Amino acid sequence: MQPFREKSTQKPVNNLPFTLVNNPQLGLALATIPCLTLLILGRTLTYWLVQFGMASEEIFRGIQLPVLDPDPHRIL
Repeated sequence: MQPFREKSTQKPVNNLPFTLVNNPQLGLALATIPCLTLLILGRTLTYWLVQFGMASEEIFRGIQLPVLDPDPHRIL
């Protein structure tokens, strides 16, 4: 065992099986692409859902439903 203050001559052991990115700036740049993609997809999906909701409301509006002739012989 070596003394407490003595510098170690051993190389630090990397416990990771592989190193993805050594440069933090490159890692940040690579992580930005999926984040921006998710934001754009979320915004597009929200737009489509709003448009779908507005279109489905138009189907159920009374203006576009056919006029039904009342049956005078029907008893309520």
